[in-house]
Amino acid sequence: MSTLKYSATLLLFTSFLCSCEKVIDVELDPADQRYVIEGQITNQKKGALVVISQTTDFENTGVYPGVSGAIVTISNTQGNVYPLMETQQGIYQDSLLVGKPGMSYRLHVTLNGSEYTATSIMPDRVKMDSLFVKKDGSNISNRERYLAHVGYTDPGNAVNFYRFVQFKNGVKEKTIFIRNDDRTNGNKVTAPLRYPADDDNDILTGDKITVEMQCIDQAAYQYWYSLDRGALGDGGAASPANPVSNMQGGALGYFSAHASETREITVP
Repeated sequence: MSTLKYSATLLLFTSFLCSCEKVIDVELDPADQRYVIEGQITNQKKGALVVISQTTDFENTGVYPGVSGAIVTISNTQGNVYPLMETQQGIYQDSLLVGKPGMSYRLHVTLNGSEYTATSIMPDRVKMDSLFVKKDGSNISNRERYLAHVGYTDPGNAVNFYRFVQFKNGVKEKTIFIRNDDRTNGNKVTAPLRYPADDDNDILTGDKITVEMQCIDQAAYQYWYSLDRGALGDGGAASPANPVSNMQGGALGYFSAHASETREITVP
């Protein structure tokens, strides 16, 4: 049987917004469509969220149906089990469930007779000290542009991984912003959120910039890193169709328990 190209969309989201960000191509047999499960629990209210969709025929690109009828729970190491209710097609939430740093959480999804699981440990929150905008001094662009910068102090007593999600006037920047502390352990850090030179969505005076700083575990960092490397065409990394995932059972996607903080500024 010939193999057709299918597309799966990753519904990348933050604690306060779901938005379609990146499309990945997957080589699948027509009878081998797969589920995409993306889950998170945060230390913020409304932070328990799971989005379930399904890979679709390449000819139907742009149509990524949410999947209803799943039984979705998040449990912790204390033995508490929390069911997530389907609030929209393919979107499962518990608006009252708030995660605690240091706690291990397990996502369990039962769907059409199959089970999918993933485990993530929520790191301690690292405080965002500052958010500001200044001129990009890297000279990688042929025009003058400005970048958001996040300031924080990396703890010296732990290995830390970070993800930053940036919005300009409510619109999410598609670039994946991640960092580790290999070279900054225990230091004060100023992290520029540098987007590609060919992205003309420049930051201008009067723009409202919102940044969520997520303290993520190593598994989540590996997922975002492999997804980013694959999207950039890095031949030595996982392909865009196969980012490193902590999901068990054959689904695409990830589950992340992370501590989160959000700041907002208006560019002067």
